[in-house]
Amino acid sequence: MLEFNSSLLREKFIIQSQDQDDEPIVAFSNRLAVSLVSPDGIDNETFIIRTQNMHSCARLAASIIKNFSEKGTLAHRATSVQWNELWGDIIKGYEKIWNPNIWCTIYYKGRIVYEDGEHHSFLDIIEQCDAANKDNYESSVELAEDIFSRAGKKVKIDHEANVALVVSANAEKAKCGIIVRAAKSVTTFNYTATSKEDSDRKIHPYTTLTVAASFLEGVQLAFQIGMMKKKKEYKLIEQYSDEDRHLRRATNRMANLNKAISNYEGFFNVIYRPDRPIFKDIVIKAEELAAKVLRPEVEKKLADGDIEAKDWVI
Repeated sequence: MLEFNSSLLREKFIIQSQDQDDEPIVAFSNRLAVSLVSPDGIDNETFIIRTQNMHSCARLAASIIKNFSEKGTLAHRATSVQWNELWGDIIKGYEKIWNPNIWCTIYYKGRIVYEDGEHHSFLDIIEQCDAANKDNYESSVELAEDIFSRAGKKVKIDHEANVALVVSANAEKAKCGIIVRAAKSVTTFNYTATSKEDSDRKIHPYTTLTVAASFLEGVQLAFQIGMMKKKKEYKLIEQYSDEDRHLRRATNRMANLNKAISNYEGFFNVIYRPDRPIFKDIVIKAEELAAKVLRPEVEKKLADGDIEAKDWVI
């Protein structure tokens, strides 16, 4: 595979029936289109990935690209692709333990080829519409409204989509733009990676996506760690509890993600604009925010006598 270009979208669909008594239906998802083309152009296929979170979406895309690069076509392979193994390798360990509700769905020509966990069935309709529109994704919502109407149920579908990742990669150069939205903050940066003059190491698209996933996960994980650290400092987390154990595992996970990014920086020339996000700095900012968010809870515990006032300065 010579080149890869795609964008990861964070999506929210609101399906509102014209009968105002009906509660609106809301469907969330992260979506990434994976177009696979062999160097000779013979194999040409596109899979759509939807997952619960951004980093697993990028990692699953990377896994699919790597499998295609090494073994050829996935859609028309003589031996069926072991999708469960590809997905299982991605979520094993930290993700599997601390995110039991994680899910993924893989589509080919609007048809589900693999799914794990529970996703909203409306997403299947959207992918069927996208396939019918021959990849004109923007008009898929209108087609979905028409399908509901012909079925006797008129609805209005609002679609919100934010780009979280833009990636363009070939053997010589990779470009990534990353936008991670957290509470009251947005982390936006881009980086360019090129091969070093004294190295014959190539920049594989799947490696680029894996590193992007490390950034996506690391930024969000740093925010969660900051919140949990402040809760522990405020004695809102009991020592040796599940949440305390989660904090320790999350901290180790963040260190491993940082190491993976540093290894990538060692292999290639990587230039960041404006700057490479530092996970520890994000943790500190999250702690500052947590202090404000948790203040009412601490004050209530003080008022109720659950904690000693002499131990606190608020």
